[in-house]
Amino acid sequence: MMDPKLFFYLILGAFGAGFVLPIVFRRWRLATYASLVLALAGSSIAGAIWFLQPAPDQVGSLVIAPSCWLEAKLPRLQLEIRIDALSAFFTSLVGAFSTLVALYSFSALKAPHYKEQRHRIASAFNAFVWSTIMVVIVNDVFFLIAALEIMTLAFGYLALHKHSLYLKGEAPTREKKYEAAIAPQVYLIVSHTSTAFLLASLLLLAIKANSLSFDSLRAASRSLDPAIATTVFLLALIGLGIRAGLTPAHFWVSLVHPCSPTTTHALSLGIAIKVAIYLMLRVFFQFLSPQPWWGYAVLMIGSVTALVNVWYAIASHDLKVALAYHSIENIGIIIIGVGVALIYADGASSTGGEAAGWITALALVASLYHLLNHAVFKGLLYLCTGAIENLTNQTVDMERLGGLIKLFPWTSWTFLVGAISISGFPPFNGFVGEWLTIQALLNGLTPLKANLSFGMVIVIVSMLMLVASFALTAFCFVKIAGTGFLGAPRSLERTRADWSKNDVPWLMRSVMLLMASFCLLLGLVPAWTVGQLSRVVAVIMGGVVMLPGPSALELELVHQPGAPILMPVVVPLAIALALGIVAYALTKILRPAKGTAVPETPWNGGTPYEPVNMQYTGAALSYLTRSVGPASSKPPNKQKPDHPAVAPGIPDGAEPRIGYLPSEMEISRSETYPQVMVEFFRETYNKWIDWTLRNSETFGDFMQNRDIRRYLFYIFIANIIALVLFLAVRGS
Repeated sequence: MMDPKLFFYLILGAFGAGFVLPIVFRRWRLATYASLVLALAGSSIAGAIWFLQPAPDQVGSLVIAPSCWLEAKLPRLQLEIRIDALSAFFTSLVGAFSTLVALYSFSALKAPHYKEQRHRIASAFNAFVWSTIMVVIVNDVFFLIAALEIMTLAFGYLALHKHSLYLKGEAPTREKKYEAAIAPQVYLIVSHTSTAFLLASLLLLAIKANSLSFDSLRAASRSLDPAIATTVFLLALIGLGIRAGLTPAHFWVSLVHPCSPTTTHALSLGIAIKVAIYLMLRVFFQFLSPQPWWGYAVLMIGSVTALVNVWYAIASHDLKVALAYHSIENIGIIIIGVGVALIYADGASSTGGEAAGWITALALVASLYHLLNHAVFKGLLYLCTGAIENLTNQTVDMERLGGLIKLFPWTSWTFLVGAISISGFPPFNGFVGEWLTIQALLNGLTPLKANLSFGMVIVIVSMLMLVASFALTAFCFVKIAGTGFLGAPRSLERTRADWSKNDVPWLMRSVMLLMASFCLLLGLVPAWTVGQLSRVVAVIMGGVVMLPGPSALELELVHQPGAPILMPVVVPLAIALALGIVAYALTKILRPAKGTAVPETPWNGGTPYEPVNMQYTGAALSYLTRSVGPASSKPPNKQKPDHPAVAPGIPDGAEPRIGYLPSEMEISRSETYPQVMVEFFRETYNKWIDWTLRNSETFGDFMQNRDIRRYLFYIFIANIIALVLFLAVRGS
């Protein structure tokens, strides 16, 4: 058992020294690696906290407020560290994954394109991991906001990576250069907007509780007025939804995260973005008394998020952008479990009766299991992408890769394991998370079947959208695997001459193989994991929850005696896996030493075979899917620039004004039939910005007309408003 104060001082010392060292000794060649060693030490301590904290709840308090503050009747400013099962789970998840990223970075940061920024990346990595852990363990509103701001600034600095890189060298395209330039600014704007909404919701709770401590917010949750509770819920949902990238606020994720170093990109989208999920669980279930309609709203948002983002992932040709869209798709799946839990969290007989508590627990376990799954398989996919980026001279365009499995087998096979996992195929972990989510929806639908209601329709529609997103995810990774890793190379030989001749170093391979092993382990033996997650659910619900059955070879979720939900996992899947291995071994053994002669190039009617131009493209594969959705593919608009912020009078080809999002996604580079797809949400954002700028200029000219009489009138009105507010507050 570890004292929370000791834990705080240990991670502060390790990550603090790791942050400062590369800045102070930036000319020392070993400073980067010393910083990574310190990050490794701090991350290892954080990763072990789940096993070092067996007690159900621990709270440590570090008081830093002078006594005179209390005489002024101001809230007491103190740093509280709380480590319960919920915060320990997220802390261990952040720590364990950042440990692997730190190990991976020892080799990954040796790539030439990181040479000028290694020490900065290592320093910001320490600050980013520490602030993420602090967001999870603080027990006070003030320090939660402070930790979120440090986290925002740390990753905002990391998002400058591509921009700094392009300042030193040539950008691949003008669009890529523009995206890298605006990415940090977009991230800072989005993050601060998110924090503003979250702060407003928490301050409403703090005012009612007369304290900034989370303990006081929990104690006051049952006495909240329903109107205030709903206001807090909506403000928190907007703020945390923006930070998590829920639709329609998903537009920033695929722009910002690919511009960061791939190592931290893996950490930010694999783990750190889930901080918003952690805060949702805290606020919705512990600081408020959930209402069923909240759950229906969250359920629909999650379903739309999953379907919309997988659709955009299918259209993308950039591997990092496609994975970013898939991250938000999986956030939508996680949110679906939260939505089902909110519907039944109140335990009212009108919604769930005696089964309400069990359905809530099942939904939360499904949500947390898929959150864990996503951290593992998406972390694996990002680390493999970082390896590909290092090996191919920063080429991550799927249409310019091809045949990687022959060139870099270790990286390719581990990526394919991650692809199978995220697609939901057994025996890997994605299947278990998706199965649990479907079970939560089906069991949540059962109490609603007595009467046809609006809630029942929402659950059914959400289930259909979820199943569609599962199928489209599998389809998308067929495209990614087929174009990027299988077949013949899709780039010119002179381009491939600059690629590495060998696979990544063994340290990077070992981390990727370990992550791939976790994907298999979580899929084969889910019962132990569900048992551990039940501890977290018990803290969220404020009671004891026991979901898994006694067998380690199958996952048995008992609703009532004689009616278990049973998923036998290990025995059939292990048999199938063993048979597959035996069949593969037999084909290798029995295959003749000299097989049938195969021509080096396929017959092409006498025309020389050119793999670059004569392979089935990802655009052709995804055409049927893209053609039925909104904002489907179309020829590019050559009359209007992609970024509609080019001011009148600026010549064509000039850089657009910063602040507008690229809204056209290139689908086909064909000279005869080029295709782009409009990103509907980004284009809507651009139109709103245009409207705001036009009207704000008109409004500003009216308000500020350089007439002193109007300014004095403004001061008079402001004083009247202040006086009325003072009298109202004093009277209450």
